Amino acid sequence: PFQVEFSTRDQMDHRHKVHPVQIFAPHSSDPNRFKFSENALHSVLGHVAIANKKVVIISVAGVFRKGKSFLLNFFLEYLYSLQKAQQNGILLDWLTDDTQLQGFHWRSGAKRDTTGIWMWGEPIMIESANGESYAVVLMDTQGTFDGASTYQLSTTVFALSTMLSSMQLYNLADIIQENSLNNLSLFVEYGRMTLSETDQFGPPFQRLVFVVRDFKSSDEFSFGAEGGQQYLDSVIKSTPDQPEELRFVRDQIHSCFQQILCYLLPHPGHRAAERNSFKGHVRELRPIFREEVKKMTASLLNPHSLQPKMVNGRTITCRKMADFFREYARVFGGSTLPEPRNILNANAQLFFMEAAGEAKTAYIRGMDRACSTSRMMPEKRLYEIHIKHGITALNVFEKYPKIGSGEVRSKILAGLQEELNHELERYKRLNEDKRVTGCTSAMIACGDSVLLGVGLGSAASAAVGGAWLTLQAGMVSAGIVAIPI
Repeated sequence: PFQVEFSTRDQMDHRHKVHPVQIFAPHSSDPNRFKFSENALHSVLGHVAIANKKVVIISVAGVFRKGKSFLLNFFLEYLYSLQKAQQNGILLDWLTDDTQLQGFHWRSGAKRDTTGIWMWGEPIMIESANGESYAVVLMDTQGTFDGASTYQLSTTVFALSTMLSSMQLYNLADIIQENSLNNLSLFVEYGRMTLSETDQFGPPFQRLVFVVRDFKSSDEFSFGAEGGQQYLDSVIKSTPDQPEELRFVRDQIHSCFQQILCYLLPHPGHRAAERNSFKGHVRELRPIFREEVKKMTASLLNPHSLQPKMVNGRTITCRKMADFFREYARVFGGSTLPEPRNILNANAQLFFMEAAGEAKTAYIRGMDRACSTSRMMPEKRLYEIHIKHGITALNVFEKYPKIGSGEVRSKILAGLQEELNHELERYKRLNEDKRVTGCTSAMIACGDSVLLGVGLGSAASAAVGGAWLTLQAGMVSAGIVAIPI
């Protein structure tokens, strides 16, 4: 997928060449761990054409053999059809009698089919309601909390799926059981900790969608979104007679997600669910299932509903999303589950790395502008400019709210100081080069710089040196906002 000649237009024409890629695979020697594939991730998110596109990641998690991969193929069909309609100015027509669902591998029966975490081999480019083009990525996960996987592995899969996605579908069968809510406890604790430190960002997760398949009480709660919301409200309602831990999850879950939805789906029909001969032909599905899954898919994935991935209040691009995959792979790559604090610090690491990158860019932009003249400037003046734009960089960094441990922030701030020092050396070399190439008369053009060989005058040296020490002190101080010159 995503060869150099790839075009983000008319993806429907080559979808038959695209296949899922495995991002996280079970570790061969440790049943509690995963291996992360950088190459697989790069094949999906690494193409230059989408690097700066906002990314929408839709993931499905839940128990095994309950139709997660099957459901994602409806999403694939809708997204490819939607793109074709948008790019050709035609009406959206999808899921007809002639449609054959393809894409993520699935099969009927009792044996596990998906292991690890998989991603569709290319983002599907969709024009959102605001006219902006989003890269929509679908993610499939192995069955969790089903007795076929260790608790740690199940929690890792579910955690990665939820933390990486902008919309997490929780695929369940028949009813929402108590343990289905308990499986959210890690996220509830992480969300509580995040909100206590950075409440200005709002809930740490975006959308959680319960999809209850084979729902049997349609006489009490109707199929679809409306009946689903009524059913969900009845399930997660907190009552005084419940044990404290059950009330805690219920009371906190709404604060962790920006939106929580529920859809109730009927049984797809025995031919689709139980026979290996079923090849994905839509005409073989129960009409009521086909109609309900069609309405649900359009409701969740239409251009008005798509939401790009957000972390700490910032929209994430494909390039930045790859960094989150790597960091979460590191955090969840150990032999034990990470503490919520470790997850928060992983977010803080990426958050402040972005702050440092933006600060460095501001510094370089200012220095480039100040040093654009072909004439060599006095070294004293170069230091003054460096201090000025170093302060600008500090102020950019300081605009990012404090999250996670202070140690993470201080370490990245110190690294920013080192990088700006290296940049100063580069500008000094460029300035020195102008002595030879840009000056007709070095003595005239260089001013105080003629003293470089023997050092600056004592007054100038003291002034610049004092200011430079002030800048250094400011760089390693996490609380500094501005340094007066």
